[in-house]
Amino acid sequence: MPTRSLELHLNYELITGSFLQRLNRFMVEVAIDNRNVLAHLPNSGRLTTVLVPNAKVFLKKVPQGRFRRKSMYDVFAVKTRVSTIVDTRFSSFLAETAVENDLFKSFRGYRVKHKNFRVGNALLDLKLEKGGKAFFVEVKSVTHVIDGTALFPDAPTQRGARHVRLLTRLGRAGYNVGIFFSVQRSDAKVLKLNRKVDPKFSSLLEEAVKKGVEVFIQTAVFRQPNIIRIFPNSPRFEL
Repeated sequence: MPTRSLELHLNYELITGSFLQRLNRFMVEVAIDNRNVLAHLPNSGRLTTVLVPNAKVFLKKVPQGRFRRKSMYDVFAVKTRVSTIVDTRFSSFLAETAVENDLFKSFRGYRVKHKNFRVGNALLDLKLEKGGKAFFVEVKSVTHVIDGTALFPDAPTQRGARHVRLLTRLGRAGYNVGIFFSVQRSDAKVLKLNRKVDPKFSSLLEEAVKKGVEVFIQTAVFRQPNIIRIFPNSPRFEL
């Protein structure tokens, strides 16, 4: 892991529990203090290397507010051998943090202008601006690691394919464009495309890179109770 990093502190308390089972794509059952509760899982990936029985989970308590929820908890991270941040929304915040702190040379001087905005038939995560110039960035959360190799995606992603096509079109139109991979655990030495799981996305991104779509990678490491350390330009990327 590179020595250069940025340390962040969560401004909310996390509750610990044990993972019991995944009920559907966005709901899990966990045990907290000997009682079973439901928790929202903000991640549609398969998470086969993360969601294992009795894994320690870190939950954020969420007020019900105006809209009734099935659960008052969101899953933030899961600890097996290493801790993995599973909240995909947090990866967008980490990308914003990288931009605002000039952690990547290509982003220097740019600032976030719009977030989660529509372009054509797709939503993109970030629009950056600098002196009237726009930089479009899509963020992807990476949680699947096997023997030191991070693989994306861990499930077929038609949405991801739409994003790559859109970035390629925007690049042809003269805009700066990039795809930002946030690796949410500490044990990845290399990031590769998961061609076996989604050959379409993999081939589209490979072609997009040849046409000028930039790839950015950083690792986010969760350390109890509330520390996040981010490492830009890590792990290395191999097509």
